[in-house]
Amino acid sequence: MKVLAVDDDAFILELLTMIAARVGFSDISTALSAEAALDMLRDRNSMFDCLLLDINMPGMDGIELCGLVRALPGYEKTPIVMLTAMAEKQFIDRAFKAGATDYANKPFDIVELQARLRILEELVTARKIAASVSVQADERQSDVVDQHAFNISDEIEIEGVKDLIAYKALGNYLTQLSRAGITGSQILAIRIDQIETIYARASTEEFLYALTETADAIGAVLRIHRYMMAYAGTGTFVVVSSKATLEPSAELEAEIQNCLDERATEYDNGDALDIEVSIGNPIRPSTNITERVRKTFDRAIARAEIRALKKQKEPRPPNIYMAGR
Repeated sequence: MKVLAVDDDAFILELLTMIAARVGFSDISTALSAEAALDMLRDRNSMFDCLLLDINMPGMDGIELCGLVRALPGYEKTPIVMLTAMAEKQFIDRAFKAGATDYANKPFDIVELQARLRILEELVTARKIAASVSVQADERQSDVVDQHAFNISDEIEIEGVKDLIAYKALGNYLTQLSRAGITGSQILAIRIDQIETIYARASTEEFLYALTETADAIGAVLRIHRYMMAYAGTGTFVVVSSKATLEPSAELEAEIQNCLDERATEYDNGDALDIEVSIGNPIRPSTNITERVRKTFDRAIARAEIRALKKQKEPRPPNIYMAGR
């Protein structure tokens, strides 16, 4: 795994290189500034598999650099770990919104750094395999109309939606929050009810369109709150919100549904693509770090699924926006 480490402190870079080499990662390049790192990253003859970026640097900081890296061809999904001694929620929020994959605190713990690098190596390997499989699938399906190269459960990337980050990154974000940050956060899941039907009928472009419209509607309603959102696959979005009070989700569900109804989404042939969503009541994440992500996300998703099942017994009023077209 080819790694680029960026920090304005030469001693930190030397320490990082030594620690990484001790745990089996010797192919590490370094840069003393964000500007120098960008020059290296723009060299298409030397692509990096993983980036370690210090946040607090003079001139361009690591968070700004992270955002610029995400705009570079070939680095849209490259794992990026932010390195910092700052644990304030505002920095964590900024880093993940800029596209960070993970967040590691200084001073470095050798065991922790080794574990993070191993996880990143597995992620890099998995993505290379997935890319290879995707290419092979495209070649096999080149003559097949409207067949997806992904499964309905895949955590596919949805582009162009503000504050939408990778599902794994959302889990890392939740892990980084302090006890105070956790007690002031809530988790909820939003599920597209008829996602299986849409997946079976829609072209890939139409399916992505449905997901994008849903994500946009969620963002439009939640914009007044500080939140982070990720797509978890199977038409489900998971949201980490800083809203102080835990309230029943019925009103929020109605607001998002109304926003979607107003959009009057359609398939390419003009048929109604009437998106309906279900939202489970929000929950507080566990204060136990090892259980925080898995149990909290699973519980939130389960609540959305239960809500969807209950709604099957309730006839839904027709979409007046579609009916009037």
